[in-house]
Amino acid sequence: MAAAPEVTVVIPTRDRAARLTATLEALRGQTLDPERFETLVVDDGSSDGTAEVLAGLAGDGALAVRALRLSGRGPAAARNAGWRAARAPLVAFTDDDCEPTPTWLESILRASAASPGAIVQGTTAPIPREADLLSRPFSRTRLIDGPSPWFATCNIAYPRDLLERLDGFDELFPEALGEDTDLGWRALEAGSRVEFVPDAMVHHAVEDLGPAGYMQHALRGVDAVYAFRRHPGLRKRTLRFGVVRNPSLVRLALALAGLALARRWPPAALLPLPYAKNVIGRSLRTESGPALVPYLLAYDLVQAYTSLRGSIRHRTLVL
Repeated sequence: MAAAPEVTVVIPTRDRAARLTATLEALRGQTLDPERFETLVVDDGSSDGTAEVLAGLAGDGALAVRALRLSGRGPAAARNAGWRAARAPLVAFTDDDCEPTPTWLESILRASAASPGAIVQGTTAPIPREADLLSRPFSRTRLIDGPSPWFATCNIAYPRDLLERLDGFDELFPEALGEDTDLGWRALEAGSRVEFVPDAMVHHAVEDLGPAGYMQHALRGVDAVYAFRRHPGLRKRTLRFGVVRNPSLVRLALALAGLALARRWPPAALLPLPYAKNVIGRSLRTESGPALVPYLLAYDLVQAYTSLRGSIRHRTLVL
């Protein structure tokens, strides 16, 4: 019988067969001996070619992969199913749009051995071959270059016994937003330590979402507000004045107030200026230039709506 692995990699996935293939290929290239780790892919109701990708891994001696299938229960449930099926005492999480660098697992194991029981965070940077997409106005990626209060699951490792004590991710978070932050802060509040390891790097996809896809992101995060209500330390560390996460929304609120008050009080006409300067500056950082300003205004209005919905639902003001 094969010895138990030292670390299990958990990857939730849904309808990203091509990206998942690249993730698994990056894991094949790890410098860590293949017998020392296993990979668990949790397919959360994919309808593309994901099942075929996973079926094609049978007999792949270069990578020990097990696959689980759920029926669209969400990322928190998928990650929980993964770590609960893990055979290793350390669970490393990454995502199906990430490509770990060759020394990723080796660096995580080294840090975990040096600081037993600690959570290990690593560096996340855009996939180099996709970096040219960053100048496009509707591109998204992930950049983590130091200890992060968000505890993103694109690159993090938890001792399995800690996940058991905390009962894993809270499945009340329906989106891939907030559930990872909540778990990290529950671990901190339980006395856990966090080690940041720069050499434990993954590369994150750069996606050009287009105008509609990018706007869709502005509608996400209603229930992520719950993490701020649940963890005062998170509010204190990440929100200005305990309320402000996105200063653009504050500038937008002042601009709208200025427009409403300008007729009765002319000096209020100056209130939109900080927002105008901000939104023009943001547009100039893209290849679209000032033509993007109307879209950014619409995006900020939708994001403000989402923040207010979350604030009302969870009785905690976050802008």
